[in-house]
Amino acid sequence: MLAKFSVNRPYTVIVGIIIVLILGAISVYNTTTDLLPNINLPYALVVTTYPGASPEAIELSVTRPIEQSMLTLSNIQNVLSVSADNVSLVILEFNETTNMDTALIEIRENLDMITSYMPQGINTPMIMRINPNLLPVSVLSAAVEGTSLADSSQFIKDTIIPEFERIAGIASVSATGLVKRELHISLNHDKVDAQKQKLQDVVNSMLFLPSLFGADLTAMLQDSGFSLDQLDNFEITADLVSGIIQGQNISMPAGYLTNAENSYLVRVGDQFRSVEELENLPLISLPFLNLPPITLADISDIELIASTDGSYTKVNGEDAVMLIFQKQTDYSTADIAKKIRARADELQKQYEGLQITTLMDQGIYIDMVLDSVLNNIIYGAILAIIVLLVFLRSARPTIVVAVSIPISIITSFVLMYFSNINLNIISMGGLALGVGMLVDNSIVVIESIYRLRSEGKSAFEAAVEGTKEVAGAITASTLTTIAVFLPIVFTYGLTREIFSEMALTISYSLGASLLVALTLVPMVASRIFTKEQPKENRFNERMNTWYGSLVNKALDKKAHLLIGVLILFVVSSIGIWRMGSEFLPATDSHQISMQVELPHELSASDAAAVIDQITAVLEGIEDIETIGVTSVGSMLGMPMSMGGSGSNSYSFYLLLNEQRSLSSRQIAQQIRDLTEGINADITVADTGFDISMIAGGAIVLNVLGQDLDTLQSIAKDAAAIVADVPGTIEVSDGLEDTAPELRIMVDKQKGITKGVTVGQVLMAVNQKLGSNTEITTLTVGTDDYSIFVHDPKNQASSEADLMELLIDSPLGEPARLGDIATIEQGQGLSSIQRRNQQRYISVTAEIADGYNAGNISREIEQRLDNYNLPEGYSIEFGGEQLLILESFDDLSLVLVVGILLIYLVMVAQFQSLLSPFIVMFTIPLAFTGGFLGLIINGSPLSLVAVIGLVILTGVVVNNGIVLIDYINQLRERGMAKREAIVHACRVRLRPILMTALTTIVGLSTMSIGVGMGTELIQPMAVTASSGLLYATILTLFVVPVLYDTFHRK
Repeated sequence: MLAKFSVNRPYTVIVGIIIVLILGAISVYNTTTDLLPNINLPYALVVTTYPGASPEAIELSVTRPIEQSMLTLSNIQNVLSVSADNVSLVILEFNETTNMDTALIEIRENLDMITSYMPQGINTPMIMRINPNLLPVSVLSAAVEGTSLADSSQFIKDTIIPEFERIAGIASVSATGLVKRELHISLNHDKVDAQKQKLQDVVNSMLFLPSLFGADLTAMLQDSGFSLDQLDNFEITADLVSGIIQGQNISMPAGYLTNAENSYLVRVGDQFRSVEELENLPLISLPFLNLPPITLADISDIELIASTDGSYTKVNGEDAVMLIFQKQTDYSTADIAKKIRARADELQKQYEGLQITTLMDQGIYIDMVLDSVLNNIIYGAILAIIVLLVFLRSARPTIVVAVSIPISIITSFVLMYFSNINLNIISMGGLALGVGMLVDNSIVVIESIYRLRSEGKSAFEAAVEGTKEVAGAITASTLTTIAVFLPIVFTYGLTREIFSEMALTISYSLGASLLVALTLVPMVASRIFTKEQPKENRFNERMNTWYGSLVNKALDKKAHLLIGVLILFVVSSIGIWRMGSEFLPATDSHQISMQVELPHELSASDAAAVIDQITAVLEGIEDIETIGVTSVGSMLGMPMSMGGSGSNSYSFYLLLNEQRSLSSRQIAQQIRDLTEGINADITVADTGFDISMIAGGAIVLNVLGQDLDTLQSIAKDAAAIVADVPGTIEVSDGLEDTAPELRIMVDKQKGITKGVTVGQVLMAVNQKLGSNTEITTLTVGTDDYSIFVHDPKNQASSEADLMELLIDSPLGEPARLGDIATIEQGQGLSSIQRRNQQRYISVTAEIADGYNAGNISREIEQRLDNYNLPEGYSIEFGGEQLLILESFDDLSLVLVVGILLIYLVMVAQFQSLLSPFIVMFTIPLAFTGGFLGLIINGSPLSLVAVIGLVILTGVVVNNGIVLIDYINQLRERGMAKREAIVHACRVRLRPILMTALTTIVGLSTMSIGVGMGTELIQPMAVTASSGLLYATILTLFVVPVLYDTFHRK
């Protein structure tokens, strides 16, 4: 029907194609680009800070109440938490079907109900949704040549950062390494004592002259509210000074004054405008003593300093400012990164001496990867066209078939745009995988038309009848390929998030290719075959004759063929099991990231020395171009004085040379080897797609239980087992997070004798050790200065200082801490992890090159079976192995449902249960070829490879459908069974070979892995191409043999 319509109305077809081309151009222009599809992870994070609190206090006062509240949420699946110094992190995992916008509202409501019951000093919990958009789009360093870091910091903060923030789609630009200008006010006790002495002298004078001043003085003091005793005992403290500064540095609206004519905003106070004004701030005024007021400068030392707040940021060994960019959710990563680079170039031209260096840029990597995939699409299409030309030996029909490729791809772009699918390595990979299949339908149609025209039919008749003859077969074959992808859309988790777009993309392109084959191909063929008939191809005739004789032999020796096929299937299955498994293949990248954790006991200067040592090692590696490093605490926007596990954690950004001699993975191994002797825990991420972003690590063992000492013992044993397994590197027992601590052991009997409890000791020690906090801000012109007030006398720098601490007692005399307590040294966890209200420690490891998570996890599991766990404790696999098991379970379901759908589609096509059953035997043939291809390529079974098997399942049956459909047609015309089998095999040989070879050569460049990032989808191409090659060869013999076996008549 479509063919006849198209042949009779060629302009309608042409107009339709022009409309598709226009829509395609608009769609490509407006479609965003990214590395991966938009992954909506069902996770949320609750962050709560409690300055000065230990992990144990955080767990008790913050984490547990939040956990208990979160367990009542709808669709909650797991609640994980980390209690560290000063901060609580609660990670919430929901069911995959959860509406996260609704979940975030429910989280806030639950938090509002419990925050009022939490201890004073806990800050309002922050809620964040966990998704890949939290990762930086770009990381740049900025410096001004010939200018100090202090001066350039102000310029970068006031000028450069706002310029970047104006870019549409930028969510935030955070800076690390900025030198902040601070005003430090330190109580000078010599000055304080001098002022007190001056007051005391006045008081003493008055006491010795009562007859002269007594009555008047008493009256003045009574009027002022002071007494002589109060003056004598008056104390100047840091809290007093802080309160006065905060109270005086205020300018706020108090309301409106309205009269008959106007309404005035009433503003009270004005803020300090200069340091001199602050120095002259009166703290104490005693006019009745005829003394000038005591000012801030009279009792303290005021100093302007440049501070980095303890953060460490360097680029290529020089101090620098690092800018970290995050994008808004709905914007393209590649586009935003491109705009950032363009704005950086503009700023460097605009401001002389400004130097901006790229440390990490997702956009560059995305462009490289997508360019590689696009090149593979082009190369695959060219190779497929060459195959067509070899078989058809004529340019005209080759061009007709070749046109189906760009039209189908452009149609796919239109449908992708309206389905909100962006251009990423998965969706583009789907097009690359399908480029060879896009000509399959057109090949079958043009070959049918070609054959009928050679038999003497007119061009019009050949076009219409040839298309009609194969329309049912190619429709069924297309539907079987599409049907195998449908179950992916109904899965959950990462499998659906990552690969549903590929399923839709391939389905769109194949659907478009079917429409082209049924409309454009017959329309054009009816015009180009009018003047001459296709010439006979003697090579094809000889090949058909030779193949026909082989089919006859196979029909005579069925058992030999089927037994051989079965043996190869078993051998290949065992072989792929031994190869192991991985979640996603490692990919090459032009950048490497490193995380460095230093011992907590190291001082800031010692830690900086170690980082400088690591930087020097990296500078000696030729393939590394740029080295950026920053302390993690500052990177997260937290002051380093907060302490915690972040205070000795550092992030490295390494930009590699474009013309490097080694891959990123080889360079990463070189880094591990060269830094092995350094006292630091170093983790290197060497691929463009780091699995630890999702899985938390390649190998993860979660040790669960309640007692921390027992957990630590089990974790050490588990780490030793993991380290003994070949292929594991960077093994961590999770105990590197221990930190040295001083434990003040209060003798309760002695304490109560002095009138002091443990709680009072805690409050006194906490105040003694409290860090400086910003009390207010001084604004001078465009510069802001944070103001800090501290009392050197009230700070402890040693254990001896702590022991001299005096604690107020209701009994009158203060209690000395050393009289009621002792100090012990020990090791404590700097963080406490919990999973569903149960404590756990994670043992982690990375995988060496040449090994995979599947085999290593299998070996670890076997060794753990011989380990005796105490009652109440367990070890669970997490990380990549958990993702592998979950995704393989999902894809197993996809395969089963997909195969069932394929069978049902073929039943509808053949109107028979037996013929589809015969075609289904091509699927294990495809698996055999796919497994053999992976084994030869040295690739373990991965999520991507299994997707290749899913694709193969839908594609490989096509040849069987075309063959059996024609056998049935011949038998319906009265031909004998054996004669129909042999004749159909000979006639369908060329279209079967053409469709298979175009698909195989279309995948050839991807199978080789040409271009950066194509390693991610290479196993898919290897599986599909090798499986199709093997299955096509055997389908030509196995299907006829099975047809002859099952059809007795």
